[in-house]
Amino acid sequence: MKRMLPVFLMAAALIGYIAGRVSRPNINPGPQAVLSGHFDDLSMIPSANAQENKSEVRPFGFNSPREPSLAPDAPPITYWNIDDIRKAHAELAEKAMKAAAQPGTGSSQSFGGGPVHIQTRNFSIFMLYRVHRDQPVMSLTKVNSVWDDAEMHAGAYDFYVITGGTGEMIVGGKIANRQNLEDKDGIIPGEYRGQPIEGGQTFKVKAGDWLLIPPDTPHQPKPDPGGFSYMIMKINVGSYPWALIR
Repeated sequence: MKRMLPVFLMAAALIGYIAGRVSRPNINPGPQAVLSGHFDDLSMIPSANAQENKSEVRPFGFNSPREPSLAPDAPPITYWNIDDIRKAHAELAEKAMKAAAQPGTGSSQSFGGGPVHIQTRNFSIFMLYRVHRDQPVMSLTKVNSVWDDAEMHAGAYDFYVITGGTGEMIVGGKIANRQNLEDKDGIIPGEYRGQPIEGGQTFKVKAGDWLLIPPDTPHQPKPDPGGFSYMIMKINVGSYPWALIR
Protein backbone atom coordinates (compact mmCIF):
# COMPACT_ATOMS: atom_id res chain seq x y z
CA MET A 1 0.00 0.00 0.00
CA LYS A 2 2.85 2.38 0.84
CA ARG A 3 4.36 1.69 -2.59
CA MET A 4 1.16 2.82 -4.34
CA LEU A 5 0.90 6.09 -2.40
CA PRO A 6 3.23 8.13 -4.70
CA VAL A 7 1.22 7.00 -7.72
CA PHE A 8 -2.05 8.13 -6.10
CA LEU A 9 -0.52 11.47 -5.20
CA MET A 10 0.74 12.13 -8.76
CA ALA A 11 -2.65 11.15 -10.22
CA ALA A 12 -4.47 13.45 -7.83
CA ALA A 13 -2.14 16.34 -8.68
CA LEU A 14 -2.68 15.85 -12.41
CA ILE A 15 -6.48 15.73 -11.97
CA GLY A 16 -6.38 18.90 -9.90
CA TYR A 17 -4.26 20.71 -12.52
CA ILE A 18 -6.64 19.78 -15.33
CA ALA A 19 -9.70 20.80 -13.32
CA GLY A 20 -8.09 24.15 -12.55
CA ARG A 21 -7.33 24.88 -16.21
CA VAL A 22 -10.90 24.11 -17.21
CA SER A 23 -12.58 26.13 -14.45
CA ARG A 24 -10.20 29.16 -14.53
CA PRO A 25 -11.62 32.15 -16.45
CA ASN A 26 -9.72 33.05 -19.63
CA ILE A 27 -8.51 36.56 -18.72
CA ASN A 28 -6.10 37.05 -21.65
CA PRO A 29 -7.01 34.71 -24.48
CA GLY A 30 -4.46 34.08 -27.21
CA PRO A 31 -5.14 34.11 -30.97
CA GLN A 32 -8.12 32.00 -31.87
CA ALA A 33 -8.81 30.24 -35.17
CA VAL A 34 -11.62 31.87 -37.14
CA LEU A 35 -13.74 29.91 -39.58
CA SER A 36 -14.97 32.17 -42.35
CA GLY A 37 -17.66 31.40 -44.85
CA HIS A 38 -21.09 29.88 -44.78
CA PHE A 39 -22.40 26.34 -44.62
CA ASP A 40 -24.72 24.85 -47.18
CA ASP A 41 -25.57 21.18 -46.84
CA LEU A 42 -22.52 20.70 -44.64
CA SER A 43 -20.14 22.19 -47.23
CA MET A 44 -18.13 25.36 -46.63
CA ILE A 45 -17.58 28.00 -49.31
CA PRO A 46 -14.82 30.43 -48.23
CA SER A 47 -15.86 34.05 -48.41
CA ALA A 48 -14.10 36.57 -50.66
CA ASN A 49 -13.30 38.72 -47.62
CA ALA A 50 -11.28 35.90 -46.10
CA GLN A 51 -8.99 35.92 -49.16
CA GLU A 52 -8.49 39.67 -49.59
CA ASN A 53 -5.37 40.02 -47.47
CA LYS A 54 -3.68 36.80 -48.54
CA SER A 55 -1.04 36.71 -51.26
CA GLU A 56 -1.92 34.42 -54.12
CA VAL A 57 0.11 31.21 -54.30
CA ARG A 58 1.52 30.77 -57.82
CA PRO A 59 3.06 27.54 -59.15
CA PHE A 60 6.82 27.13 -59.51
CA GLY A 61 7.56 30.53 -58.00
CA PHE A 62 5.93 32.34 -60.93
CA ASN A 63 5.94 36.11 -60.37
CA SER A 64 8.00 35.65 -57.24
CA PRO A 65 9.83 38.85 -56.26
CA ARG A 66 12.96 36.73 -55.89
CA GLU A 67 12.86 35.63 -59.53
CA PRO A 68 13.13 37.68 -62.73
CA SER A 69 9.97 38.16 -64.77
CA LEU A 70 9.28 35.40 -67.29
CA ALA A 71 8.32 38.02 -69.90
CA PRO A 72 10.24 41.20 -69.11
CA ASP A 73 9.53 42.74 -72.52
CA ALA A 74 5.94 41.55 -72.94
CA PRO A 75 3.91 43.89 -75.18
CA PRO A 76 0.74 45.51 -73.85
CA ILE A 77 -2.70 44.21 -74.75
CA THR A 78 -3.00 45.03 -78.44
CA TYR A 79 -6.01 44.97 -80.76
CA TRP A 80 -5.99 45.29 -84.55
CA ASN A 81 -9.19 46.15 -86.39
CA ILE A 82 -9.70 44.20 -89.62
CA ASP A 83 -10.62 47.45 -91.39
CA ASP A 84 -7.17 48.84 -90.53
CA ILE A 85 -5.53 45.67 -91.83
CA ARG A 86 -7.44 45.90 -95.13
CA LYS A 87 -6.49 49.56 -95.44
CA ALA A 88 -2.84 48.64 -94.84
CA HIS A 89 -3.05 45.99 -97.58
CA ALA A 90 -4.32 48.59 -100.07
CA GLU A 91 -1.65 51.11 -99.07
CA LEU A 92 1.14 48.54 -99.33
CA ALA A 93 -0.12 47.41 -102.73
CA GLU A 94 -0.05 51.00 -103.99
CA LYS A 95 3.45 51.50 -102.58
CA ALA A 96 4.66 48.29 -104.21
CA MET A 97 3.16 49.13 -107.61
CA LYS A 98 4.93 52.49 -107.64
CA ALA A 99 8.24 50.92 -106.67
CA ALA A 100 7.92 48.16 -109.27
CA ALA A 101 7.43 50.76 -112.01
CA GLN A 102 10.72 52.45 -111.16
CA PRO A 103 14.06 51.14 -112.42
CA GLY A 104 16.73 50.02 -109.99
CA THR A 105 14.43 49.30 -107.06
CA GLY A 106 16.35 46.22 -105.97
CA SER A 107 15.69 42.49 -106.02
CA SER A 108 13.09 42.07 -103.27
CA GLN A 109 9.35 41.80 -103.81
CA SER A 110 8.61 42.41 -100.11
CA PHE A 111 7.35 45.68 -98.68
CA GLY A 112 6.77 46.20 -94.98
CA GLY A 113 4.30 48.52 -93.28
CA GLY A 114 0.88 48.71 -91.70
CA PRO A 115 -0.10 48.90 -88.03
CA VAL A 116 1.57 45.68 -86.82
CA HIS A 117 5.01 46.13 -85.22
CA ILE A 118 5.91 43.96 -82.20
CA GLN A 119 9.09 42.21 -81.12
CA THR A 120 9.86 40.46 -77.83
CA ARG A 121 12.49 37.92 -76.84
CA ASN A 122 10.07 35.13 -77.84
CA PHE A 123 8.38 36.34 -81.01
CA SER A 124 7.93 39.17 -83.46
CA ILE A 125 4.86 40.21 -85.49
CA PHE A 126 4.84 42.43 -88.55
CA MET A 127 3.07 42.84 -91.88
CA LEU A 128 4.52 42.31 -95.37
CA TYR A 129 3.27 42.68 -98.92
CA ARG A 130 4.62 40.66 -101.88
CA VAL A 131 4.28 42.24 -105.30
CA HIS A 132 3.94 40.27 -108.53
CA ARG A 133 6.84 40.88 -110.89
CA ASP A 134 6.35 40.60 -114.66
CA GLN A 135 10.00 40.83 -115.67
CA PRO A 136 12.86 38.81 -114.12
CA VAL A 137 15.55 40.50 -112.06
CA MET A 138 18.70 39.21 -110.40
CA SER A 139 17.88 37.71 -107.02
CA LEU A 140 20.03 37.93 -103.91
CA THR A 141 21.70 34.65 -104.87
CA LYS A 142 22.27 35.83 -108.46
CA VAL A 143 19.41 33.90 -110.06
CA ASN A 144 17.54 35.69 -112.87
CA SER A 145 13.91 35.23 -111.83
CA VAL A 146 10.52 36.87 -111.42
CA TRP A 147 10.39 35.39 -107.89
CA ASP A 148 12.22 36.27 -104.71
CA ASP A 149 14.62 33.64 -103.43
CA ALA A 150 13.26 30.90 -101.20
CA GLU A 151 14.08 31.26 -97.50
CA MET A 152 15.03 28.90 -94.71
CA HIS A 153 15.42 29.87 -91.03
CA ALA A 154 17.10 27.73 -88.36
CA GLY A 155 16.12 30.03 -85.50
CA ALA A 156 12.38 30.58 -85.89
CA TYR A 157 8.98 29.28 -86.89
CA ASP A 158 7.14 31.42 -89.45
CA PHE A 159 3.39 31.74 -88.89
CA TYR A 160 1.53 33.43 -91.76
CA VAL A 161 -1.99 34.91 -91.72
CA ILE A 162 -2.86 36.04 -95.25
CA THR A 163 -4.48 39.48 -95.02
CA GLY A 164 -5.18 40.32 -98.67
CA GLY A 165 -4.68 39.21 -102.26
CA THR A 166 -3.84 35.75 -103.57
CA GLY A 167 -0.86 33.67 -104.61
CA GLU A 168 1.08 30.52 -103.84
CA MET A 169 3.43 29.44 -101.05
CA ILE A 170 5.88 26.70 -101.95
CA VAL A 171 6.89 24.92 -98.73
CA GLY A 172 9.22 22.01 -97.94
CA GLY A 173 11.58 20.13 -100.23
CA LYS A 174 15.10 21.43 -100.87
CA ILE A 175 16.48 24.75 -102.06
CA ALA A 176 18.56 24.51 -105.21
CA ASN A 177 21.53 26.87 -105.28
CA ARG A 178 21.19 27.24 -101.48
CA GLN A 179 23.53 29.81 -99.95
CA ASN A 180 24.04 31.40 -96.56
CA LEU A 181 22.46 34.83 -96.35
CA GLU A 182 25.03 37.59 -96.00
CA ASP A 183 24.86 41.20 -94.91
CA LYS A 184 27.49 43.92 -94.51
CA ASP A 185 28.98 42.06 -91.50
CA GLY A 186 29.30 38.73 -93.31
CA ILE A 187 27.54 35.36 -93.26
CA ILE A 188 24.42 35.02 -91.08
CA PRO A 189 24.45 31.48 -89.58
CA GLY A 190 21.18 29.58 -89.89
CA GLU A 191 19.72 31.82 -92.61
CA TYR A 192 19.65 30.45 -96.16
CA ARG A 193 18.42 31.73 -99.54
CA GLY A 194 18.24 30.34 -103.08
CA GLN A 195 15.90 29.05 -105.77
CA PRO A 196 14.07 27.16 -107.03
CA ILE A 197 12.59 24.82 -104.43
CA GLU A 198 12.70 21.20 -105.52
CA GLY A 199 10.10 18.76 -104.20
CA GLY A 200 8.11 21.31 -102.20
CA GLN A 201 4.38 21.42 -101.56
CA THR A 202 2.27 24.17 -103.16
CA PHE A 203 -0.42 25.98 -101.17
CA LYS A 204 -2.85 28.35 -102.89
CA VAL A 205 -3.31 31.20 -100.41
CA LYS A 206 -5.95 33.93 -100.05
CA ALA A 207 -7.09 36.39 -97.40
CA GLY A 208 -7.96 34.54 -94.19
CA ASP A 209 -5.69 31.53 -94.75
CA TRP A 210 -3.11 30.53 -92.10
CA LEU A 211 0.18 28.73 -92.66
CA LEU A 212 2.74 27.46 -90.11
CA ILE A 213 6.28 26.85 -91.37
CA PRO A 214 8.60 24.97 -88.97
CA PRO A 215 12.29 25.89 -88.54
CA ASP A 216 14.69 24.65 -91.23
CA THR A 217 11.85 24.38 -93.77
CA PRO A 218 12.31 26.01 -97.20
CA HIS A 219 9.50 28.34 -98.31
CA GLN A 220 9.01 30.68 -101.25
CA PRO A 221 6.17 33.13 -101.95
CA LYS A 222 4.79 33.41 -105.49
CA PRO A 223 2.19 36.20 -105.57
CA ASP A 224 -0.49 36.41 -108.25
CA PRO A 225 -0.91 39.64 -110.25
CA GLY A 226 -2.11 42.11 -107.63
CA GLY A 227 0.18 40.54 -105.02
CA PHE A 228 -0.71 39.40 -101.52
CA SER A 229 -0.08 40.65 -97.99
CA TYR A 230 0.27 38.77 -94.74
CA MET A 231 0.83 39.13 -91.05
CA ILE A 232 3.89 37.11 -90.11
CA MET A 233 4.77 35.97 -86.61
CA LYS A 234 8.32 34.74 -86.13
CA ILE A 235 8.47 32.49 -83.07
CA ASN A 236 11.96 32.11 -81.63
CA VAL A 237 12.93 28.45 -81.15
CA GLY A 238 14.40 29.24 -77.72
CA SER A 239 17.35 31.44 -76.90
CA TYR A 240 18.36 31.84 -80.54
CA PRO A 241 19.89 35.30 -81.08
CA TRP A 242 17.40 37.62 -82.74
CA ALA A 243 20.29 39.24 -84.56
CA LEU A 244 20.57 36.03 -86.61
CA ILE A 245 16.87 35.77 -87.54
CA ARG A 246 15.61 37.34 -90.77
